[in-house]
Amino acid sequence: MRGSGTTRAGAERGAAGGRLPALTLALGLLGSVLLVSAELSPIASVEIPGRTCREVADLRAVDRCELSGFERHGGALFLLGAFAALMAVVAGRGRSTPAAAALIAVSLLTLALALLGDLPETNEVGAIGVTYEGATGKAGPGLLLEIAAGLLLACAGGLGLSTRPTASRRAARDHP
Repeated sequence: MRGSGTTRAGAERGAAGGRLPALTLALGLLGSVLLVSAELSPIASVEIPGRTCREVADLRAVDRCELSGFERHGGALFLLGAFAALMAVVAGRGRSTPAAAALIAVSLLTLALALLGDLPETNEVGAIGVTYEGATGKAGPGLLLEIAAGLLLACAGGLGLSTRPTASRRAARDHP
């Protein structure tokens, strides 16, 4: 009777072990897609009550009406997204500890860019605010995509680290 319980527990661990790498891969790839989407989306914009920013801004200030991820990062999120996708594949399919750790590093860098670099920018109105007293800055969808990407990549990296076989599990598997 005792042997059947051990076998059942081993089978459950094996099934979970098969799902976790797939989840690592899926979360990592989704985070990568969100990074690319954030680079193409507005990070911050300026609103003026009763008007659109573009109709009142002069040629010098019109660029401040809406800042895209590309304008803020110059394509860095494209590179981070491609690197994260590669690391997600390696961590998910190859169960690589360094790849999972790289996913966590990319997530920390992404969250630092979003929270320390982009979030303060969402309140800025630039020269438009000098001319129009009611102008306000607001966050765009790109900022939320950037934060979500960072969180998904952190989860993927954490799962990737947790699915790595420990020495005791390897010994138990090798010596039944």
